[in-house]
Amino acid sequence: MKVRHFVFALMLLIASVLPTGCFGLFEDEYQGGYYDYFDDYDFDDYDFEDYDFYDSSADDYADSYEPYADDYVDSYDPYAGSDASGGGGYGYDGTQSAWTVLLYLCGTDLESYSGAATYNLEELAAAQTSDDVNFLIQTGGTYEWWNYLVDSSSIQRWELDSGQFYLADEQPLSSMGAAETLGSFLSWGVSNYPAQNYMAIIWNHGGGSVSGVAFDELYNYDSLDLNELSEAFSMANAEFEIIGFDACLMASLETAAAIAPYGNYMVASEEYEPGDGWAYTELVNYLGSNPTADGKTVGEAICNAYFAKCQRYDSDEMATLSVVDLSKIDELVDSFSAMAVEMSGVTDEIDTYRTLINGINRAENYGGNTDVEGYTNMVDLGDLVMNTQDVLPDTADRVLNALFDAVVYNVHGSSRSNANGLSVFFPINSEQSELDGFAAIAPSPQYVRFIEVVSDWTAPPYAVAGAEEVESISSDDYEVEFYTFLDDDAFFTLVIESDIEAVAQVEFALFYLDYEYNECMFMGYDNDMFSFWEEGIFFDNFRGVWPTIEGCLCSPLLVSEEENYNLYSIPILLNGSLTNLRAVYIWEEDGSGHYEVLGAWDGVDSETGMSSRDLIKLKDGDVVTLLFLAADMDSGEHAYYETNSFVVDGEVVMEALPLPDGDYLYSYMITDVFGRIYHSDHALMECDDGTITVYETE
Repeated sequence: MKVRHFVFALMLLIASVLPTGCFGLFEDEYQGGYYDYFDDYDFDDYDFEDYDFYDSSADDYADSYEPYADDYVDSYDPYAGSDASGGGGYGYDGTQSAWTVLLYLCGTDLESYSGAATYNLEELAAAQTSDDVNFLIQTGGTYEWWNYLVDSSSIQRWELDSGQFYLADEQPLSSMGAAETLGSFLSWGVSNYPAQNYMAIIWNHGGGSVSGVAFDELYNYDSLDLNELSEAFSMANAEFEIIGFDACLMASLETAAAIAPYGNYMVASEEYEPGDGWAYTELVNYLGSNPTADGKTVGEAICNAYFAKCQRYDSDEMATLSVVDLSKIDELVDSFSAMAVEMSGVTDEIDTYRTLINGINRAENYGGNTDVEGYTNMVDLGDLVMNTQDVLPDTADRVLNALFDAVVYNVHGSSRSNANGLSVFFPINSEQSELDGFAAIAPSPQYVRFIEVVSDWTAPPYAVAGAEEVESISSDDYEVEFYTFLDDDAFFTLVIESDIEAVAQVEFALFYLDYEYNECMFMGYDNDMFSFWEEGIFFDNFRGVWPTIEGCLCSPLLVSEEENYNLYSIPILLNGSLTNLRAVYIWEEDGSGHYEVLGAWDGVDSETGMSSRDLIKLKDGDVVTLLFLAADMDSGEHAYYETNSFVVDGEVVMEALPLPDGDYLYSYMITDVFGRIYHSDHALMECDDGTITVYETE
């Protein structure tokens, strides 16, 4: 039941002391620079600042990440023949093989902290090799290998033969994030192991179009940007049937354009990948049994084996992998450039501009795209076009036809249902340095011109050479005005009275007032409200319930809103290590829905742009501690605090349950098409034994 009360002064409420229930558990403040979530916190303006959940602590990572059998290193020995002079695996025997595969294994923290690269080496050793296939591996980029074969102090090149690895070449240590290092390996492999078909696989973290791939932890996480990637493949003097990325976020239009001159097919993922990566035993076995298969067919086999592996490890919900015909990329870039001209053309009128921006913002995005997890700024190209085709009638169909012509095969999980095979960079939240980085690799100057408009950024002249000038609306001409009140039915109502056409999104934020500790605790934000856009009226759907995990209240942040599901990120400690728990709310056909917990994800490193590769599944015995941001009501000082914990025992249940008795602040957050955020006044929602009493605040 909801009851309306007269205007009540907030400061009088703060002066009182009420029981805190399960919220008064703030004895353990979680300290550290990562938790400085707000700068100059203000109850009326809770803008998020940079916050980095990515934690590369070796102990933390190893404790929380265990997708593999514990004994695989000890129980299996593929290295008995590892002497450089052993076996027949060293060198090229003079007979041209059907395939030469070159695996660029940049171990980085994935290896030094969890042995993920060694696990894939074990998979390779378990495969049935064939004289038709040369399989070569270059190792480097990590402090320590989880096997007794590979030496981290040099660049080593190995040949796989009959389940054993033979050292074929060794080079002085160099950055695996340098074009010369990759180019040298490709050139060496092509020269010494000629074949009818070549496949190159880049194994490591990926960071999307701007941050690139192959982050070398020995060289301050130096990575290959797309220009360096292109330079490296040019050094091989060969055409690659497949260029693959066993890495996160690399299935982008920008990546495909960078490598198209050097390959026939690309195999890559739009989303992050699980740490155990591709199915290498199945890959080698397939090539050995089907040496005459072309790149498309092999790419399909890679996708199917990868997705089946994800299903075995229960990590398929967020999985994506696609096969892209690189011969079709020129047409896709041309059509996308034409669409960018049309996109720029609709930015001179507010209604079409809002439709365009809202459509892009609704497009499925990948990696982290929140203040908590960090930003990769990668969105699905097909979803973007389908969401905006009403205002892009002249070019949308051409882009979609070109996209579906280029993406010849793809797989995706149930929580990535709008993955169409290729993403594209869009500045959901970008610093100037990232935009400058995009300008350096962008395949379409006209799209860069469009990005100038939506980001209020000036591109370097070379990046927009030949692009048409854009006349667009100005944010100075729009200022959203609004007010709030309690209606006769005690609903907290928002009325936008001017420039509703410039509003892109309306959400609400909820806070808990912990009087015992004089704290205002941020509960999260969501879009569950009654919305009447044409009238500019919104009112709350506050029912006194909130998401819980195993009965513990949590602080969910909305990552993306799709047609069939909402994706959330929740700050937690997992076995004492800072991370984010990802969950989805799945809508049923009858309008009801349910939550599912997917797993923990560390996010994006704010300095390197490197995406965490692993969605860590919760397992029995894991200790999960829910974190909440809280601010002192007097000083505004803020930090994250540990609240309730639970030990995983079977399926983890997430559901909405009644809030504990107490006082809650509810406010609206309005985002306009220019990215500006407006905050409303608060209403105070008092929960008492199932009754909700609403107060306006002064």
